[in-house]
Amino acid sequence: MAAIMDLEKRRNWSFLVTDDGAWKWRVADARGIEESKVTFATLKECTSDAMLNGYVAWKSEDERRRDLELGVAKVLRAKSGA
Repeated sequence: MAAIMDLEKRRNWSFLVTDDGAWKWRVADARGIEESKVTFATLKECTSDAMLNGYVAWKSEDERRRDLELGVAKVLRAKSGA
């Protein structure tokens, strides 16, 4: 049963360029295929919309490290009263 549940959760995302140079996303899962309703001028806009529809974009190690450093600095400033 667990394998079936895992399969149902698996989603395969694609980011495609249309004939006119615009971007759209497509996701396939056990229920079928869904595409973005509109196209986007940039890949960044397209991925932002995909994230609103369930796409998870993993941050790079550098971004995660920077976020951690900024968070630690914020906590230290708050504790020092600055």
